[in-house]
Amino acid sequence: MTTNLHYLIAGMAVLLVVLWQYSHQRQMDDRNSLMFRRLLTVVSLDVLAELVSTCFILYAPYSFGVGRMLSNTVFYLFQAILPLMLLYYVCTLCSSRVISTGTVLRMGIPTIALVFIILTNPFTEKLFYFDSTGYCHGPWYLLLYISALLHIAAAAIFVAVHRDAVSRRNLTALLTVFLLAAFGIAAQAVNPAVLTTGFGLSLSILAMYLTINNPCACMDSLTGLNDKQYLLRRMNELTDAHKAFHIITVYAYQLDHMNKVSGVQSGDEFLRRAAEHMQEIAGRNVFRVTGKRFLLLTFSLREYEACLTSLRQVFHTQPDDAQAAPSPVILCGVVGAEKLGTGGLVLDYAEYLESLAARSGGTEVIQNDRKNRDSFYYNKQVEQFLHRAIDEDLFEVYYQPVYSLHQQRFITLEALSRLRHPTLGWIAPDIFIRLAEKNRLISQITELQLRRVCRFLRENPALRASIANVKINLSPLDLIHSDGGNHLIRILDEYGLPYSCFQFEITETVATEYSASLTRVAESFQAAGIGLCLDDFGSGYANLNTVMQLPFSVIKLDRSLLFHICTDKNAALFYQSIVSAFCRLGYRIIAEGVETQEEMELLRSWNVDMIQGYYFSRPLPPGDLLRLLTEEAVEQM
Repeated sequence: MTTNLHYLIAGMAVLLVVLWQYSHQRQMDDRNSLMFRRLLTVVSLDVLAELVSTCFILYAPYSFGVGRMLSNTVFYLFQAILPLMLLYYVCTLCSSRVISTGTVLRMGIPTIALVFIILTNPFTEKLFYFDSTGYCHGPWYLLLYISALLHIAAAAIFVAVHRDAVSRRNLTALLTVFLLAAFGIAAQAVNPAVLTTGFGLSLSILAMYLTINNPCACMDSLTGLNDKQYLLRRMNELTDAHKAFHIITVYAYQLDHMNKVSGVQSGDEFLRRAAEHMQEIAGRNVFRVTGKRFLLLTFSLREYEACLTSLRQVFHTQPDDAQAAPSPVILCGVVGAEKLGTGGLVLDYAEYLESLAARSGGTEVIQNDRKNRDSFYYNKQVEQFLHRAIDEDLFEVYYQPVYSLHQQRFITLEALSRLRHPTLGWIAPDIFIRLAEKNRLISQITELQLRRVCRFLRENPALRASIANVKINLSPLDLIHSDGGNHLIRILDEYGLPYSCFQFEITETVATEYSASLTRVAESFQAAGIGLCLDDFGSGYANLNTVMQLPFSVIKLDRSLLFHICTDKNAALFYQSIVSAFCRLGYRIIAEGVETQEEMELLRSWNVDMIQGYYFSRPLPPGDLLRLLTEEAVEQM
C-alpha cells in the first residue's frame, strides 16, 4: 500500500494540471460543460480524500481512530457518488434535453442506498472497520466496486443507444474513458492494496479534457470567441428547456471586398476589433458562426434592445474613429428565437433575414416579424420538397417563344423550369432556383430540364425544323465544375440531336465573375457548335469588355432597361445606344420583357429584331406551345 500510494500522488498531479489549465480558459455554459466541471471537482476531491485516508491508515497512531473512520467514510461517499455523476455526464453529452426529476431519482436510487450504508457503517461495520491490526474490509466491501462497474456499464449502454447523437471522435473518447475507469476499479477490487481507482479516474478526466471538454476545441482561433458547434449545442439546450432567448447576428457582408482592397490582414484586424467590441457589449455570449457572421445571445428583451442599440452605435461610427469597427454590417434581430425549434433553424432564419436586406453600402438593421417568419417557413417547405422533386422528376419545362419582327414569326424558344408543390401550388422559379443553388442541387435540375427538352425536340421533328434553337439557362454551379461542359454535351449525344438545336444562356452576374473554369466551359461549347447567349444584360455591372471576353453570339437586354423608354428621353437614348453598340460589334439582340405595342414599335425603329415578352406570348407548357406554333404556321400559309 505504501508503494501504491504513488498512484494517488500521480493522479492528484494530473488533476491539478487539468484544473489549472481548465480554470484559465474561456468557460462554457452548456449542460455538458457544467457537468464536466462538477465531475472534475468531485474526482479531485475524491482522489484527495483517498490520499488523506490512506495517509491516516499508514501513518496516524492508533489513538486517531475517529480521524481514520471519518476520512475513510468521506472517501467512500465520494466513491459512491462519482459513478452516478459519470452517468449524468454521459446523458448530457448524448442529449441536449433536460433530464427529468423522475429520471434523476430513479437513476440515483442505488446510489442513495449505498450512501445510507456508508453513513451507517461506523455502527454496522459492513464495509470496513479498524482493529489493532489497522484497516479491515467488511463483508460488503465489494459493493462500491460493483456499483461503480454497473454505472459504467449503464453509461456504455446509454452511449450505444444514442450513438447517432455522438460524433465518432467523442465515441472513441468515451470508450477510452470507460476502459480507463473500469480497469482502475477492477484492479483495486481484485487487489485492494493496489490503489489504481483514483489514478484511473484521473486519466479518464484527462482524456475527457483533451478530447471532449477542452474549451479550445470550440473556440475560434482568430477572435477567441466560441464557435458555431458550441452555439448550436447551447441553443438546442435552451430550446429543450423551454427557456426564452433572443439573438442578434452581425453579418460583415463587405468583408470580401475589404480583403481584396486592403488585404486579408486588414480584414482579420477588423474581425478581431469587431469581436472585442461585441464582447464589451454582451460578454461571453458572443459567437463567431461563420467567417463573416457573429451572433449575440441575449436572455431578456431589455438586454436584447440594449445590445442592438450598442451595436448600431459601434458600426455606425465613422471609420476615422480609432475605437470604431469601420465596415458596414447587417444587424439581424430575432426575438423569441426558441420558438423556431432547433439551433440550426434559428441560424437558417437569421441568414434568410439577412438576405432580405438591401445591402446599399451602409449598416442595416432587419428584425423578424410575422410576414418574414411565414415567408421563411414557406422557403423551408420548398427546400424540403426539392429533394423529392429531383428524385421523382417532378419539374416541368415551359417554353417562352421569341418573336422575330423581320420574319414575323417565332424563331427560337427559351426553356424555363417550373415546379408545382402538392399543397403550396406553383413555386416561383427564383425561389426554388435560389434554394437549389444554396443546397448544391441546381446541376441535377439542369440535367433533368435538358433531358426533358431533348425528349420534346426528338418527339417533335416539325418543331426542330421551324425554330433555330432552344435556349437553356445555366447556373454558376453548372459552369465552374471542371467537367460541367462535357457532361452537358454527353447528354445531348445520348439523344442524337444536332448541337445547333441548343443555345446555353449565361447570366450577366456569372459572366462578370470571369474565371478560367468558365472560359474552358465556354470554349468547349463553342468548339461543339453550341451557341452562347448573355442573359439579363443591364441587371448588374457587366460592360462591353466583360462581354467580349467570352464567345457570346446573342445578347439579351434585361427588362429593367425598358422601364420608361416610352416616357423618358434619356432612358430611350441609353437603350438605343446599347443596341447600336452591340449591333456594330456583330451581336444579335433580344429585348426581354416587352409588354406593350408602344415598346415594341419603338424597338422596331431601333432595328431590334427579336422580342421576348408577354406582348407576344407568356411561357407555355409543351402542348400549348405546339398549338400556338401550328396556328401561326396556318396563318402564314
